[in-house]
Amino acid sequence: MTFIPLQYKAAGHDGSFQSLDGSLFIKPTTSQEVEFYNYIQHDKSLKDEVAYGDCLVDWVPEYIGTLHPGASDDLIQQGGENLDESLIRKAEDTLEIEGSDKQYLILKNILEGYSQPSVMDIKLGSILYDENSSPEKVKRMQAVSKTTTSGSLKFRIAGMIIKDDFNGKAPENLDGVDMSQVCDSKIKPGFFTFNRYFGRKLKDHNVIDALKIFFRYNNLPLHVQDKIIANFHTRLQMLYNCLLDEEIRVISGSLLFVFENDIKRWEMENFHDPIISPPTVADHDDEDEECSSSSSNSSSDEDIQKELSCLKLIDFAHAKSTPEKGYDEELVTGIENLFNIIGSL
Repeated sequence: MTFIPLQYKAAGHDGSFQSLDGSLFIKPTTSQEVEFYNYIQHDKSLKDEVAYGDCLVDWVPEYIGTLHPGASDDLIQQGGENLDESLIRKAEDTLEIEGSDKQYLILKNILEGYSQPSVMDIKLGSILYDENSSPEKVKRMQAVSKTTTSGSLKFRIAGMIIKDDFNGKAPENLDGVDMSQVCDSKIKPGFFTFNRYFGRKLKDHNVIDALKIFFRYNNLPLHVQDKIIANFHTRLQMLYNCLLDEEIRVISGSLLFVFENDIKRWEMENFHDPIISPPTVADHDDEDEECSSSSSNSSSDEDIQKELSCLKLIDFAHAKSTPEKGYDEELVTGIENLFNIIGSL
C-alpha cells in the first residue's frame, strides 16, 4: 500500500501519512503511546457491558496496530478485537516508508469520507511537559502555558483548517490577533490554515471569537451550524463524564474537532449527524475492497462514514494509566471550560 502526506493537518509534528485511499492514518509513535492504546483497549474488555461512549476507547481513533517500516510482515501487533478485516489487510499490505527506522502507529483515519472537512486541534491542560523533558523544554513550555489560555483555561487552540467560502478573504482581526500573520489561504488551496501562533495570541476574553470563526465562518445554513455546535456541546459533556471515571494522566493530549462543509453530504444524510456511533465492521471480499477504495471521498460504500462531524481525543505520547490516583484534573477542567464557552456560541 502506498502512503501519502496527510491531506488535512491542523497541528502537530511532521511525519504523519495516510493511505492512498484515505482509510488509514499513520504517524510516528513511542512505546508509551502504544502501551496506552493497548491499555484502553484492554480496560474496556474488563468492564461489564456499558453504553457506547462511556469508555475512553470510544473517544479515540480506532487502533489498528503498529508498523515497523521495511518489515511488512511485522505489523503488527494488532490493535484489538472486532476490527474491520479490510483495514487490517490494508495495514499488513504496506510498503516501506523510505528513510525511516521509526515505529509507526496505524489508526483508522477519522477524516475518511469527509469531502470538505474543517479541522481544529485543541491542546488540553496547563502542563505541557512530562518528567522526562529536558530543562530547556520545561522552561519553554512553562512560558507557553503562562502566557496563553493553556494556563488560564486549561486548553489552547493549537491549529485549525477551515473551508474557504469567501475567495481568500480571511476573517476579521481579533483583539491582539493580526490574521495576516496567523491565517494563510495558500498552504492548502480552498482552505484557511491557522498556525500555532493563532491560538497562542488568544486570551480568555476572545477565545470565544476564535471558536466562532471555526464553527461559523462558512456558508453552511445557520440551522446546520447550530446543529454542529449543539452536537459538539453534547459530545464534550459525554466525554467529560467518561473521563471522571478514568484513572489516567494525559500530558499534551488534544481534542480533534471535525465537521463537514459539503452541504450535499448533509442533504444526502437528511441532516442526520449522530452524536457518537460505534465503528462499522465491514465484511469486504478482495474484489469489493478494490472497488470501494478507489477514492477517499467515495460514497459508494455507505458504511464508510455516516458521521458529519466527530470529536476525538488524540496524542498519547505522554499518557499513562495511574491506578488509584483518580481522574486527570487538568484534562477535565479544560474540557469543562471548553464546554461552557461552546455552550454560549
